[in-house]
Amino acid sequence: MKKLNLLKYLERKDKWYLGGGNRLIWAPPFPVWLDYPGFWDKAHYYNYEIEPVFTWTILDEDGIEIPLRGVERKWDPSKLKTRFEVRAKSLEHRALSFEEIKCCLPDDVPTSVIRIENKSKQKRKIHLIAWSIQPSHPSKKNTWISDVKVGKSEINFTKHTRHLQYSDTPILPIHCSLALNRKIDSYSINLSEGSTIQPRWRLTPAFEKFQDGKLPNEVKLTGVNNDGLIFMALHTSIELGAENEEQIGVYFTASPTMNAAKKNISVAKKMRNPVAISEKHWTDYFASVPYFDCSDEYLTRYYWYRWYGLKLNTINVKEQNYKHPFVCEGIGYFRAPISYSATCHMLENRWRHDQKLAQGSLLTFTKNQKRDGGFRGYIDVNYYRNEKLGASVVEPFYHTNWGNAVRELYRIHPDKIFLRKAYNGLVKYVRYFDRERDTEGSGLYDIDNHYETGQEYMHRYLAVDPKADKDNWGKVFRLKGVDVTVYIYELKKTLAWIAKELKMEDGVMEVWNDGAEKIKQAVLEKMWDPKKEIFFDVNPKTGKRTKIKAAICFYPYMTDIVSEVHIPGLIRHLLNPKEFWTKYPIPSSSVDDKYFSAEPEWKGKRMNCPWNGRVWPMTNSHIAEVLVQSAIRFNNKELRAKSVEFINKFIRMMFFNMDSKRPNCFEHYNPLTGEPSVYRGVDDYQHSWIIDLILKYVAGIRPFDGGLEINPLPFNLKNIIVDNLKVGSKLLKIVLHPKMIYFWIDGKKYSVDRKT
Repeated sequence: MKKLNLLKYLERKDKWYLGGGNRLIWAPPFPVWLDYPGFWDKAHYYNYEIEPVFTWTILDEDGIEIPLRGVERKWDPSKLKTRFEVRAKSLEHRALSFEEIKCCLPDDVPTSVIRIENKSKQKRKIHLIAWSIQPSHPSKKNTWISDVKVGKSEINFTKHTRHLQYSDTPILPIHCSLALNRKIDSYSINLSEGSTIQPRWRLTPAFEKFQDGKLPNEVKLTGVNNDGLIFMALHTSIELGAENEEQIGVYFTASPTMNAAKKNISVAKKMRNPVAISEKHWTDYFASVPYFDCSDEYLTRYYWYRWYGLKLNTINVKEQNYKHPFVCEGIGYFRAPISYSATCHMLENRWRHDQKLAQGSLLTFTKNQKRDGGFRGYIDVNYYRNEKLGASVVEPFYHTNWGNAVRELYRIHPDKIFLRKAYNGLVKYVRYFDRERDTEGSGLYDIDNHYETGQEYMHRYLAVDPKADKDNWGKVFRLKGVDVTVYIYELKKTLAWIAKELKMEDGVMEVWNDGAEKIKQAVLEKMWDPKKEIFFDVNPKTGKRTKIKAAICFYPYMTDIVSEVHIPGLIRHLLNPKEFWTKYPIPSSSVDDKYFSAEPEWKGKRMNCPWNGRVWPMTNSHIAEVLVQSAIRFNNKELRAKSVEFINKFIRMMFFNMDSKRPNCFEHYNPLTGEPSVYRGVDDYQHSWIIDLILKYVAGIRPFDGGLEINPLPFNLKNIIVDNLKVGSKLLKIVLHPKMIYFWIDGKKYSVDRKT
């Protein structure tokens, strides 16, 4: 089978996100200036906004602007190509054609490579101006520009900024350069009183200052006060031969030091073909993960699309609070390590040859662990985020299943050094839960507010407090949560397993196993409702089950808490179209819940993140495990078939209008129509696990302690190929046909009849 050209394969016309897998990303959620030259819409350095980045303008021999507008775009993970139309009546202007290829180089360098073609039989001289506007308000001590210096082909400056949403955070200095890949002919840097920030040449001071074919080579940064907008412009003239073309590069960089900014911009300027460097960077990345292809276009394309999203949102630096690589939950506000989604990234990135990114998704949190043992919910590069709760200040916190992620990672990368690093932090974390989240010693664990589950605005919280949906972190209410309790159960079991793997002293493993058993019995006795045949949250004030049906009620089925006695309840509720088995399963709250809404509304108001009926990929990843684990453990043919149906529907939901060439990943979807939360502007949201589901259940590759099973679910595919797969020290290739499985271990071929 011929392997896919993955950049070509993922190519499309409706995307624009660019990144090199580091500090800076250009992924404006609602771009306004996408059809204009350059990168005018916002970029993010970590989660700090840089807006605008830069644009470029073409002037003719007389200094008159040649207006351009993008008319055709083509994107792949490595680049965005735009063809421009000349919006002018002049035949001389229209004899010129312009094409721009944008990319974001690995060292945080947004780059525009501009190809200019002269179609006429006359020589032409034109001018290119690369320019930017940077807001600067030193009197407000919020965002300002300093250390502006002009070099032979660049302008260097430092942008000091706070996080826009949190005014009391420390200033982060971002050292920047705007450059051309040739010596400049002139420049102009001017402070201006407030004006609109648009990529329109006529609105800049440089528009009037460009005379006799050049800018005035001036730097004016002071006035009656020093607040305003700083306009920066670099100019070069271009000689175009008759029926010939020229190519020029414009570069911007953002770095933690000015030396790094200068180095990165210098390296970029010397590149003969920066676009090819970006293409190679992405191609090499795709080559570092297992190759997958199958006869189902949706599964194949989504597999590779997810690897793109993981790379796009990766940050790999050693800077301030960040000492290990990690994957951000998403773009914009979500561009940071967030504990709720970190375990998803561990499950997906465990399939890479290099385990450091998967391990870093946990070690980032142990490195920044709170004194009380809790993990921070959100870690910024230079501070820890706080939220006010009355007179108190609290930090965001999220629950997640660390134990399962650690064990699954180890099954592919058996690294005992990592286990030792992880163990102490996870022990402190569990002790925090035993001390702070189960003061009664019940074996069930508390949710304190509706944000910390990552599942706000649900009926389950109102069952213990009618004001539970108010905008507060900290200790707002107490609810013994099914999901939270399952997570701690899994973690205690994992700590017992680690103790055994690391051959710890006698008694350690028994302590954790005893703790897990206590939780298991508490879940079965206090959360399981034998009449309704479903697990429920528990109100700690009354000790009674809440009777509120939500997707999290099925989470015990991912574990060995359940037995065959519980399977009828799973089928009764999960597979019921009047409860959870909607056209696009499954909603976060049951269809018959009085607060259910397929649209993203809570109490009549459209919300950013409602969990009272929307389909969340995060939940669906859990439910996929619920179905498959139950089907496998209890050899249930109905659940095996429903597992296939569910995974197919789940993945197909994440394509625009079921177009197999246009995958997406938004925060949540409509369970009746499959419509994504486009209004949020947050695509490529890494808040679930899909690669892990495809490799384990479509390809059937399931590592277990000390071994590997190949046993795909009945997707009835004509062919599946998995290559370049590394499990432990073994390199594997697997080819599945309807009747046979062929596999290679370190190059040696084996085959198995699928009937056996």
